[in-house]
Order: sequence, then C-alpha cells, then structure tokens
Amino acid sequence: MSNKIEDWRKRERDYPIVTGKALYTNDINLPNMLYCTILGSNYAHARIKSINVNKALEIPGVINIITGAELMDKINPLPTNSDYSKLGWHWRIPKVYPLAIDKVRFVGEPIAAIVATNSYIAEDALEMIDVEYEPLPVVVNPEKAMEKDAPLLYEEWGDNIQAYIKFIHGDIEKSFSKADKVLRVQLKEQRYSGFPIEPRCCVADYDERRNELRVWLPNQTPYQSRRYIASVLNMPESHVKVIVPNVGGGFGNRIVPYKEVIPCILSLILKKPIKWFESRRENFLSQTHQRDLKWDVEAAFKNDGRILSIRGRFIMDYGVEGTNRDAGSPAIVPAVRSIPSAYKLEAIQIDAYGVVTNKAPYGAYRGYGKDKGNRLIERVLNIAAREFNLSPEEIRFKNFIQPNEFPYRQITGYLYDSGNYPKVLKRALQLLNIEYWREQQRLLRERNRYIGIGLAFMVEPAGASIPYSIFTGIESAKVSLFTDGSIHVYSNTIDIGQHSKVAIVSVVAENLGVKPEDIKVIMGDSDIVGLGPWSSRGVIYGISAVVKATKALKLKILKVAAKILNENFENLYIKDGVIYSKSNSEKQISIRDLANRVYFFPGPQMTLTQDMLEKGETTLEAIASWFSPTTIKELSSVYTTFCCGADAAVIEVDLETGKVKVLKYVAVHDVGKIIDLASVEAQVQGGIAQGIGGVLFEELIYNEDGQLLTTTFTDYLMPTAIDIPEIEIDHIETPSPVTETGAKGMGEGPIIIPPEVIISAVEDALAPFKVRISETPLKPERIWRLLKCVT
Repeated sequence: MSNKIEDWRKRERDYPIVTGKALYTNDINLPNMLYCTILGSNYAHARIKSINVNKALEIPGVINIITGAELMDKINPLPTNSDYSKLGWHWRIPKVYPLAIDKVRFVGEPIAAIVATNSYIAEDALEMIDVEYEPLPVVVNPEKAMEKDAPLLYEEWGDNIQAYIKFIHGDIEKSFSKADKVLRVQLKEQRYSGFPIEPRCCVADYDERRNELRVWLPNQTPYQSRRYIASVLNMPESHVKVIVPNVGGGFGNRIVPYKEVIPCILSLILKKPIKWFESRRENFLSQTHQRDLKWDVEAAFKNDGRILSIRGRFIMDYGVEGTNRDAGSPAIVPAVRSIPSAYKLEAIQIDAYGVVTNKAPYGAYRGYGKDKGNRLIERVLNIAAREFNLSPEEIRFKNFIQPNEFPYRQITGYLYDSGNYPKVLKRALQLLNIEYWREQQRLLRERNRYIGIGLAFMVEPAGASIPYSIFTGIESAKVSLFTDGSIHVYSNTIDIGQHSKVAIVSVVAENLGVKPEDIKVIMGDSDIVGLGPWSSRGVIYGISAVVKATKALKLKILKVAAKILNENFENLYIKDGVIYSKSNSEKQISIRDLANRVYFFPGPQMTLTQDMLEKGETTLEAIASWFSPTTIKELSSVYTTFCCGADAAVIEVDLETGKVKVLKYVAVHDVGKIIDLASVEAQVQGGIAQGIGGVLFEELIYNEDGQLLTTTFTDYLMPTAIDIPEIEIDHIETPSPVTETGAKGMGEGPIIIPPEVIISAVEDALAPFKVRISETPLKPERIWRLLKCVT
C-alpha cells in the first residue's frame, strides 16, 4: 500500500467525528417538523381494557395521538425477518403490530404515540394518557416458560416454544461408545446487549404530492429497512427512501426498524415531517436484547485429551419474540453449528429451543450466535484440560485442524477457507510470555495474591448468505469516473465504526491507480442494492463488489486510453490518476482528460472503441454484484470466510471483595489479507473491551414481575477505560482464496474470545479453592459467594 494512501487514511479515518462535523439523525431539522413520543407498557403481561387520551389531547401543542386499535385496519403487521418453517423446522411467527392492539407482552411495548409541536410537550402528554390494564401471569425464566402450566404469551401456540431444532451431525451414539471419559458441562450466560451511544431515532417526511416517504435513521441496512417500512405501510418500495447519516454505534442493534415505523406512520397521517428520538430508559426497555442462554451438554473424550463429540440441550431466551421486531431467532443455528470451531469432532447432537418470555424482543448483537457455540467448546476444553492434567494450550494443539487440511469441511457443514491455528496460538503464548506468568503465579501465591492465566481460541464464520431470511447476501457496487477526474463509489457497506469508507477508498485507489482524495464514497441510501454490514460481511461482500466494479471500470478506461494513445491496453498502467505507456512514459493522458474526451469533446463516437459503441457502453462506470462462491450449492455452508484468533490474559482476584482485575491481555488474529491495519486493530480493541464488559459487568436484570431493573448506565455497568488494560495485538495472515482481496470478515471475532479467557483465568487464579464457574457475569458478589461456598 502506498504512503500516499496511508497518509490519507490517518487524516480521514475519524476527522468528521472528532471535529464535530459529522451529521447524525437528530441533527436533521425540517420546516414544520413535529415531534413524536411513544408510550410504553408499564406491565410485562396484560390485556389492554381501554386507553383514554382525552386529557393528553387537551394540552396545548398536542397535535394527535394514535393507538394500536386505531391503526390495525390501516397498516400491515410487522413483517417476518426469518421463516425456517420452510425447511421443515419448528418455527413460529407471531402476528404483531408496531403498537399493541389488545395485549402487551413486555414492559416498554409501544401502546400509543403522541405528536406535538415540540418534544417537551410530547413528553408531558405521555403522563396524561390513562391506560386500564388487566394484569396477566408473567414468566421471565425460559425453563419455567417451557413447563406445561406456564402462562402463554401467544395463546394460539399452545406453548411458549417459538423455535425447536434437533441438530444431528455425525453418528453420536457410535462416537460416545468410543469415549474413555464423558464430562458434563453447564454454562449459563446472562442477558445483555450493545446499547450504542446514540439511541434509536428517526425523521420521517411524507410528500403527499409525490406519494413519497423519506426516512432518516441510524441503521445498518437501509435497503432492507426500506422493504420493512414499505411492507408495514402498504406502500410500494419505490415510494420509500431510507437515508442513513452517521451512525453512533451499530453492533447488530441497527438492523430492523420496528419502532422507527411509528413516526413513519404518523408522517403519512399528518402529512408533516415527524422526529422521534428515544430516551436512554426507553432504549433499555424496548431495544432488542441478546445472549441469555443455557447449555447443558455431555462431551466425550479419549484419555489423551482428544475430544470426540458433544450432545445435549441448548435454550435461548427470545424474550417476547425474535422474528418480527428484529432478527435474533436465527442465531440459534450458528450457535450450534459453530460448536466445533477449530477442532476435529466426530459428532454433535443438540436439542435447541428458542423460548418466548415476558422480556424485550431478541435481536442481533455482535457475535450473533457464533459466540455461543465457540464459548461452549472453549469451556469444554478448559474443563477437560484440568481433568486430564493438560495445559490449556496442550489440549488445543491435540485437537486443532492442521494447516495442510484446508479447505476443511467441518462436520456441521461449514467449509473453512484457510488458516493456521497452531501458529496463531503459539504466537499468542509468546506474546503473553506465559511461562514467566506461571512462575509469577507460583511466587505470588506464597504471598496470598491470586493471579490467573487464561486463554481461548475462536473461529469466526463470516459473510453469511442465509435462505428464508433477510440475511440472503445480495450486494452490489457502482464505480463511476466523472469529468473532473473524481471517482464516485456507491456502496451500502455502511460505516458504523469499522471505517468501511476508508477501506473502500483504499481498495479503489490501489486497484484503479488514483489518488485517495479524488475518490468519493456514497453510502447509506436505500436506492443502492446491498444489505450492509452484519456478520462481518463488509470486507467480504461489500468490498468484493467494489473491487469487481473497480476492475471492470479500469478495463474500460484502459481500452479507451489505448485507442487515444494508439497503444495496446495491456501495455498501459495508471498511477495517481494518469495513464502511462509502459514502454514510453511520454505517452500519457490523465483520466480527467480522458473522461472529458469521452463525454463531450470530441464525444463517444470519436473516443470509444467500436465494440463499446456497438454495445451501447458509452459511460465510464461499472456496476458489479458479488456472491459467495462457497454458499451457492449447500444450505449447510452459509458462511464465506473463517478468520481465527487466540487471546490470553493475566488477571488477579481480590479474595476479600471478589473483584477481578485484568493485568495483561494479548490477542493474535488471522483476518486474511489486511486492508487497513489501524482499522483492524481498532476493531480488535473494541471487541475485546465489549467482551470483557460482557463477562465482568453487563447484565439486564428482570424481576419476577417482568420489570427491568437495569435501565440506566448507573445500574447497567459497562467497562470504563480504567477497567481495560493495554491490549497487545499481533496478526498472522493466511489470505482467503474466496474473496476479491484475500481478506476475511473479522468484526465479530474479537468479542467472541474474551469471556472464556477471563472465566478460565479466574478459575486458574482460584484453583487452590477448586472454584468452578458455570454462570456469568463474574461480578464481585458472584466471585465472593463462590469463594464462601468452598472455604
């Protein structure tokens, strides 16, 4: 990569944000704009007997109030985002609306919306709406929700099982019959989620004359969101345009705009622009949540530490549902199919349940489902290492897929593209200096200080194409040369903090031979076909489409230049926006001059090749789509690339308080060919911080009445800068043979490893007390109680 591109990157990565020039949705103000607030239910489960809005309507400045019953005949239900019943699986889809009609199923469920002349009046009016409820029994524990006499969220279902899939890969009975030892492993992970710094918001503006709706919102998938909004409003998609300004954090929480549909409805009714910006408490209550799961499995081993197979049960708590308000339900599939990770297993059999409870909806969050399977296998291996008196690294080296076995077909169907797992783990051990810390551990224990060393590995399936869902994998890009010499790139690889714009400029500049400052990237527009960044797919689908289009445009430019310069196009090259002859550097033409000649003076007839004229290819632009070649034929192989990583850490436990302090943390990742090192390392650092937060701090706590007790950052704890140590990062590159650049998706990988790294380190620190961990988060009080139980 040239120094010019690297210099440009340093200037442009975060310039608009750190200088305050970035435009966010709440910065958008339109003439005659009105303001919306949304009333959420105070009950977790109740029938709505009546809603009286008369007092609220009497407040000066209140324009309108709508309820679900009023809208029922005017709009469609929220569309489904996945339907795996088509595959013969047990998969239920509820009929739900943006505003509850006659029943509420979680605290914060929208039941009415107010429009006023300003946001303060709209907020005041919320308190004047009188709702009469008939409370119903509440269930917040998924295992209790599975009982026969449990309260039903959807009476028509007859139970609370939204999804059930029996995964069978390999001959489980034969494999277990060969086992020397069978270990039982239970693991429970708490409910938590991303909670971006920018809560959800939306500006909707309906133009009655054109019957067009423009929508601004922070979103990861404007093309898909247009479909979702148009479906609810019963409008043609061509009459809805979704525009995404800067996004204040994504993490998977920005995929489905179920609540943002409400201001869109109001704009259609009132024919005025409407703005909605939710409070943080509202965000906690009704934004989709994630994790909240329990594994109960048996793992079969040989006496030398080789793992054979895993069988058992898996339960995910979907909250009120995970198919319509978001797309969390499908995470149950990669959760199971990711179990084998970097290891060679013979068989897996898992009964997987997605259960509905009276909690907020289940959505996507960084890691999605891959984190769940990966955490299980890493927990199993760390427990087995103790059982067989092996070090954590020894048991992994015994079970790794080897470098010469790629491409490798995993038993669950995934086709691994490339990797060198032993090399990655060895480098992490070196970076940590593990033998030094093991000696320090021995010495410090003599002084009653308890440090622990933990490590874990991960393989991240990335770049999904999943049938019967909104995650199908469509992607396109357009690259155009303008007459001023600038290159315009159209892509929906939205920048949600992963510096996708920098990556796009980098690959276009390198492949086309132009200056980065001459490239303009247009993204965040529903008119661009593409599904945006999720499943670490930006560098796989989005960038690959951009590279394909760039190469096609380059070929066009060189063919035109060849005619103008009287050269063979294969004898030409482009550097800094100028086309040169390889044999005679004096023969040259700038792409700016070339574009002017093609478009105007003298025009296409005099400059384009005969072949281009006959085909009608008179514009200097190229459109390309990209689809994963590894996902074309088999439904079991829905991911494209498989990056990997090894993390290791040293922690210290304070026996008196139970507090865990991370002393040192190292990470080694293989993300294939690295496009922008600084952006990759920022993703790694951020993911590790989120992973540490998830295992030590963050937890959404519901009481038995379904009331969320953690609705501010005072009681929902996130790690601060002082909680995260300096993270040492290194990289191994095994390029992917699948993508256009050799890069692998890696955005979700960094959050996957830290929880098991910290759990295993805490167990190692407390090994003299034989503490065993089966539940997170590892808050001081939980560690303290565990110590009290064994001392």
